[in-house]
Amino acid sequence: MTTPVTATGGRATPDATADVAVVGAGVIGLATAERLTARGHSVIVIDDRGVAGGVTGASGGLVRALDPASAGVDAPSAASEWAAEGLGRYLRRGGHGRWPAVREHGSLTLFASDAAGRAAAGAERVRAAGFPAEVLDAREIAAAFPGLAPPEGLIGVHEPRAGWLPARAVAEAMLRDADTVTVLRARALEITTARARVTGVRTTDGFVAAGAVLLAAGVGSTALARTVGVELPLCTRSVSFCVFAPRVPVPGVLPAVLDTTTGGWLRRWDDGSAVLAGVPSRECDVPPVITQGVPDTEAKRVREVARYRCPALGDADVVGGVTAFDALAPEGEGAVTVWPEPRGLVTAVGWNGGGFKKAPAAGRYAAERIGEVIA
Repeated sequence: MTTPVTATGGRATPDATADVAVVGAGVIGLATAERLTARGHSVIVIDDRGVAGGVTGASGGLVRALDPASAGVDAPSAASEWAAEGLGRYLRRGGHGRWPAVREHGSLTLFASDAAGRAAAGAERVRAAGFPAEVLDAREIAAAFPGLAPPEGLIGVHEPRAGWLPARAVAEAMLRDADTVTVLRARALEITTARARVTGVRTTDGFVAAGAVLLAAGVGSTALARTVGVELPLCTRSVSFCVFAPRVPVPGVLPAVLDTTTGGWLRRWDDGSAVLAGVPSRECDVPPVITQGVPDTEAKRVREVARYRCPALGDADVVGGVTAFDALAPEGEGAVTVWPEPRGLVTAVGWNGGGFKKAPAAGRYAAERIGEVIA
């Protein structure tokens, strides 16, 4: 093992050395870094935007055990259980009990009527993972959550122990748990190799020597992977999040809602009356830029989707929002991949907007695979 790197004024010394260089200080990269340090490895995290400066900082932070993509699949992959594993770790507040507490407002995943089998199978899988879950029809949803108005035929999987978390605060807590990790505020330029093995990362602030490199920088990973001949087929998709202030407060409990029929979602903005809602766009290949505020046309688009599930948003004032993007994997949801060449390269990208809930499990899995690579 190499000598652990220490921080100097919050920066790593240029031309530093660590066991692993993690490119991307979002929730996936930091979850992996935390698990790597727990295994005794030294880690440098490289990100010119700092901790949660990218899409993690704009995330809605929804957490639940249900993975809608695998609900009803006869032979799901091991990764299909990562949402449940992630929820368990979030509820335990990490390995030291210091992460922010889950806002247990419950989670409600909505399915179309012809997906009743998927909903039932998903609820059963959640229960098998040790969490309560029930399938509700539209009338039961309206009775349990008077602020929602699902149309007849819509079905929901309700998980009472799920909800949401403040994403940036979680990322910062992961970093605190990984107290020997150094964050290098620099832009990664190139992965370097020798004899088909990773040797480190060249950055705008010097060279970081490492026996393994994890790319967890979303679409920013594509150009870096290409420097060693690896193609990551990722694209961006526009997403807008709006904070609505209803003129009449939403009555009763408002769970974190994911609507699989529209891709829209909503939750309480905080512990007050405001509601955060987001809807993905069909517009892809947009610049990977995050800006505060939402154009009027986008706010109208989000409202037109969200108000059919939460009527109080129909005339609510827009008091904030973010224009952001998802990193999409066209062939399916994201994955952790160990590349045979160059040896030492691992990628964790393409989560299609669902990386936050799986981050603790994806980080655990990535750390295990990286440990095998550098053993």
